Amino acid sequence: MIVRMKKVTLVCLADDRSRTLEALRDLGVLHLAHIKEPESADLDKTRGELHRAQSALNLMGFNLSRKDNGTSNADSESRIVAAGGAAENRSGQPAQEIVNSVHDLISRKKELAEKLESLHSEKAAIEPFGNFDPALIEQLAKKGIIVKLYHWRSRKPVVPPEGTTLLVLKQDSIGQHIAIAGREEFTFAATEIPLPRRSLEEVLAELETAKADFEKIETQLREFSTSFETVVNHVSDLAERVKYLQARDGMGTDRKLAYLQGFCPFNVVDQIRASVAEHGWGLAISDPSETDRVPTLIRNPAWIRIIEPLFHMLKILPGYHEVDVSPSFLVFLSIFFAMIVGDAGYGLMFLALTLFGRFKMKKAPREPFNLMTLFSVCTIIWGILSGSYFGIVSASAPLRRLRIEWLQSRENVMNLCLFLGALHLSIAHIWNAVRMINSTRAIAQLGWICITWTMYFAAKAMIVGSAFPQWSIPVAVGGLIAVIVFMTPLSKFKSEWVYHAILPQTIMSTFGDILSYLRLFALGIASLELAGAFNTIASRIGFSGVLQGLGSAIILFLGHGLNVVLSALSVLVHGIRLNALEFSTHLGLEWSGFRYEPFVQNKGREIKR
Repeated sequence: MIVRMKKVTLVCLADDRSRTLEALRDLGVLHLAHIKEPESADLDKTRGELHRAQSALNLMGFNLSRKDNGTSNADSESRIVAAGGAAENRSGQPAQEIVNSVHDLISRKKELAEKLESLHSEKAAIEPFGNFDPALIEQLAKKGIIVKLYHWRSRKPVVPPEGTTLLVLKQDSIGQHIAIAGREEFTFAATEIPLPRRSLEEVLAELETAKADFEKIETQLREFSTSFETVVNHVSDLAERVKYLQARDGMGTDRKLAYLQGFCPFNVVDQIRASVAEHGWGLAISDPSETDRVPTLIRNPAWIRIIEPLFHMLKILPGYHEVDVSPSFLVFLSIFFAMIVGDAGYGLMFLALTLFGRFKMKKAPREPFNLMTLFSVCTIIWGILSGSYFGIVSASAPLRRLRIEWLQSRENVMNLCLFLGALHLSIAHIWNAVRMINSTRAIAQLGWICITWTMYFAAKAMIVGSAFPQWSIPVAVGGLIAVIVFMTPLSKFKSEWVYHAILPQTIMSTFGDILSYLRLFALGIASLELAGAFNTIASRIGFSGVLQGLGSAIILFLGHGLNVVLSALSVLVHGIRLNALEFSTHLGLEWSGFRYEPFVQNKGREIKR
């Protein structure tokens, strides 16, 4: 559920701003809302230092990951921090000097990379003509002997101009590199190559020097990676400094007074009152208004919190004035996951990988593993009920007794998908009706439920071929009347009349939303058919010999692996969409929230749940 917030306005002496902010940071419960846009030279300078330090940290992490055999930057950082300083600052330099040194090295490295690219291009242009001193050709020109270099785009014999001498320097698949010499000016129908500035030997020597310098810089950068934790702490300090300056510069001022505003959970108001009494501040506490941008803090039981990592990954959060759909999201996404993957064998595979991952990463947060365990178990149950094991429909008597024969009919499964759609959308409107219980709009939500089920019967008749119940027509008419009459209060009709104008389109959208749930059937069938196709290919190759058995095993491994990946992607795209779009649209949920982040140092103390 979304925690109820209180709006806090706090007044202090302007000269006491720093001590006030320090006390609030120690308290760690107030999410600040800036009175004005934070601006100051000190803030701009610190932001620049932070950006520069973060850039250096990323560069150091890249070199550290290369040093540690290709592990990711995040893995390297977490491993160093977890080790409590395993990568200590061996150089003994202050963090800011390390940052400056890293940037200087990176700048030199970039210059050298450009120089190496230029030298390689110069080498490629000169190398086909061999090692010679261009100064000799210039000396010959002073003595009346003209030497020109050409690239002849053919392997056929070259006929030089009359009175000249030809020398073929190199021949390859795309042509010939030649030199032509004569005592008089001449022309030749080939691509003339400008005379190089220096010899190949000089270019190669400079190239080797540049390579050595480049490798030296890389070595120095890897050495600086041992100071990784020092820079991590420096970045953390600068980030804290930026937050502090934003809070200070975002305060309002009036003569000798300064004031700030923020939001806090209702259950920590007493902590703020106690701090106010201790420090002598002025205080006003009220409920947020509809126009306030209030942060969202969600507190749920442990069994529901397992869905939160998914919300973090998707970067979605309900607004403060919206509703927390975590319970329904979790329940229906578990069902959708099971139906899309649709195979007990795949469910067992997911479960095994989840348990193995949890065993290997014992210090990681448990919620993602618990979520995947739930998804895996649901998939196993659905696979058993539908009788599918790695794409093989159960044929043996024990497994056949476990499956539900009703699910063997594709028409029945499509009907189930449509039913789930109507049920899911109805829950959204019931939820709205409960929220609007003191308003006539609740009646309109009941009307939408009638329309939703009428659309279900219509979709069922069109897709499955079931008879359309005649009694649903008066139900739909009654629902439509309820929606038209009660969807907009008279006081708001002037600003919201457009919703009546687009009502026919909204009703058709409801029909389309119910049909969208057929994707559960389509994706489940696609997964089953793809698995069956790979099983068929493998069975035709057979296991009669070593090579045949190996080939069949490779096909099964790659085929089912591909199917598992596609199923997982389908869940991310389609299973989540049904919750985050279709359901949320009917609920009026816009996912407009932003996280409650109290003003606190070093991430602070966690507020007791």
